[in-house]
Amino acid sequence: MKRILYIIIIIMVSVNTFAQNKSMTDTVYSIKEVEILGASKKKVEIGKLNVPLQYLPMSVSTVSYKDLEIRGISNIEDAVKFLPGVRMNTSYGAFQTLYVRGMTYTPIMIDGVRDERTMINSYPFSDLTNVESMELLKGPASVLYGHSVLGGVLNIVRKSPTPQTVVNMKMSYGSWNNKQANMDFGGNLVGPLNYRANFNYGDQNGWRATGNKRLSGYLALGADIDATSRIDVRGSFHRDWYGTETGLPPVMMADVYNADGTLYLKAGQEIPRLNEKKRYNNESDFLKNNGWDISGKYEKKFSKYMKLTNYLSYKYDDINYLGTEELSYLYSMDPVYKHYIDKGTYKMYINLDSVQLTYPLRFSHIAKTLGNQLELSGDFYTGNIKHNFLGGYSFSQLFRNSYTGYNNAPENDKFNSEYDIYGPGIYSVIAVNNPQSMGYMKSKFSKAIITKDYTHGIYFQDLIEFHEKFKLLLAARYDMYKYMRTGANTYDGIREYHKSGQTPYSIATNSAFTYRAGMVFLPISELSIYTSVASYFRPSRTFPAANTIYLNKNGSEIDIESGKGIFDPEKGYQFEAGTRYTYKSILQASASVFYIRKNDIVRSFGRLSVGSDANGTPVMKSIIGQVGSEESKGFDIEVAITPTHFSSFSLGYSYTDTKTLDIQPNKYVSIDTQNITLVPHNTFYAYGSIVLPKGIFRGLSYNLSVSFMDKVYTNYAKSMSFSSYWLTDMGISYPLKNGIRLSGNVNNVFDKKYSNQAVYGTQRVPGMPRNFMLSLAYSLR
Repeated sequence: MKRILYIIIIIMVSVNTFAQNKSMTDTVYSIKEVEILGASKKKVEIGKLNVPLQYLPMSVSTVSYKDLEIRGISNIEDAVKFLPGVRMNTSYGAFQTLYVRGMTYTPIMIDGVRDERTMINSYPFSDLTNVESMELLKGPASVLYGHSVLGGVLNIVRKSPTPQTVVNMKMSYGSWNNKQANMDFGGNLVGPLNYRANFNYGDQNGWRATGNKRLSGYLALGADIDATSRIDVRGSFHRDWYGTETGLPPVMMADVYNADGTLYLKAGQEIPRLNEKKRYNNESDFLKNNGWDISGKYEKKFSKYMKLTNYLSYKYDDINYLGTEELSYLYSMDPVYKHYIDKGTYKMYINLDSVQLTYPLRFSHIAKTLGNQLELSGDFYTGNIKHNFLGGYSFSQLFRNSYTGYNNAPENDKFNSEYDIYGPGIYSVIAVNNPQSMGYMKSKFSKAIITKDYTHGIYFQDLIEFHEKFKLLLAARYDMYKYMRTGANTYDGIREYHKSGQTPYSIATNSAFTYRAGMVFLPISELSIYTSVASYFRPSRTFPAANTIYLNKNGSEIDIESGKGIFDPEKGYQFEAGTRYTYKSILQASASVFYIRKNDIVRSFGRLSVGSDANGTPVMKSIIGQVGSEESKGFDIEVAITPTHFSSFSLGYSYTDTKTLDIQPNKYVSIDTQNITLVPHNTFYAYGSIVLPKGIFRGLSYNLSVSFMDKVYTNYAKSMSFSSYWLTDMGISYPLKNGIRLSGNVNNVFDKKYSNQAVYGTQRVPGMPRNFMLSLAYSLR
């Protein structure tokens, strides 16, 4: 690490000297110390149409990387707190799931192309240092971006090639030995060819000693081939390592009593006076996430009224994971421990002085995604009515090989290397108050699951300007989806499988029509009022499994056919109404109300008794049914104010009420309406920046951020919840000579104790206490 820092310092000094000499010979460079961006009638890429945002009947929020950079934010879980109605759930240290408007598995896109991995499960997301902005389209958007887009879709817009010379370098050091270095370059290479490049390195012990490390690089090349055509090629890589996170010992699942019969802990409480800095993971735990991507975008203008765009992309991602997950207490029917749980007819004694590492999990996902979008866009007139149109065809294929090592050695034979996970660390018992490693674990893979996803989509949308004050949006899409899955055994425990021994593919096919219709009214040019209705669908990937009963939409048992999908697509819709107001470059405000309905949900109800065999022994089977629906309703408010050129302020508030509804009655399961988990009712943020425009401290800037997260349940049983909390962050920055800037940030200023992650919904992961980051940056523009 020291060698890297020394190299960066030498480069910074060399570039600074070169810049000064060059400015004295043939070029004048202007160093812009402070840049405050105000509100504007801007266009957003996520809406796809080349029209102002005021014309679109949809709710869109944006965050500029400049707002994140001055606050020292480079992680997506920290960045999304500046988007109303959004929550990022991070589990096991790095697996991230985005919730928008109460709905889970919000897809994430890179430069307008979906990251298909986020449609399957939670995944790690690399740093944001190569990002220009983040755009969030809230509500169903399947008509624009295909299946599974219900709560919204997040678009990560990366930095574009630029003809202007850009040199940005930054070194940072913070709490718990947090070291970061970033280099960002751009400019003209030769002729019409421009570029943008970014390199980032991070190494942090972490306040809970996770020891996370990050390394990423990015390069974008762009050129105008001629007056009517342009090409843009981008590529990036990342090599990230995470220490994983199993959290603290679990909360009590029932009331716990002292030996004398007095109440010690209530259900839902955790052991008191835990040291939140202590980790309970095994020493062998790790999560590696390596990947790279390349994309090419070609644009051809046939006239000023019509343009053809083709976007081809390929992404490779490799996740390799071994993690201690479940922490369990030891129980006994004998009074050998000093606490017990009252079971009514007997007492179950529990040991609260130690926990057992009961179920380490070993898996690896290698995903390869190929995608292409071909779009024709432009505008034309029918009489006096203007049409802004876009039509396209999209194709994506995701090939994912998942390797598993779930066959753990039994506790009485933990050193047997014939099993997938073995060694002295498996099933080890560690002290609650002073956890110490009880030995390593070794692992290998035994099974492979090979899956293939294919999606074809044809879509068209038209924004009709039939009056100066009225705009009408009509959009439709038809998607065809195919999912294939098979299994095989691995070669000698490594990530290769016997192709000759794989089972026949099971195949599920879905197709669906989705739509969006909306009207916009502009009583004055600064104000727009809109309403819209939009739909979505999520395809089914469920195949028959042994000892499982499947229920259809009516609650009746399904007569399954082996090798084929079981359930129909999940479908839903949203009604939304909203308004936007913009006053010059000073004020930009928006508000919206929404109602989302999700139908035909597939839910697992666990293993239940479905009768008895001839000997009277209960027969246990898993119950899975497409029997429910959910609804989410609420509203969002956002305001951005730029009263002067040296100050800006933003705030946002969201209320979301999400419930599970209409569980169809059946002879196996009866569930009442309830709130679903991991969805806060209220979220709020406010942040601002002020720069001193005059005086001896000219250019000195201050920034302050405040965010609120409401109470959140962590599981369907509601046995644990995160309390609501406020977080306050602040920073200061001062420009020195020759483009050098010093800055410092303090996060969680008031050292608030909070949590926003949990493992298994019962093992709380404490949030980071007060911490700081100091940075030295150089910029040449």
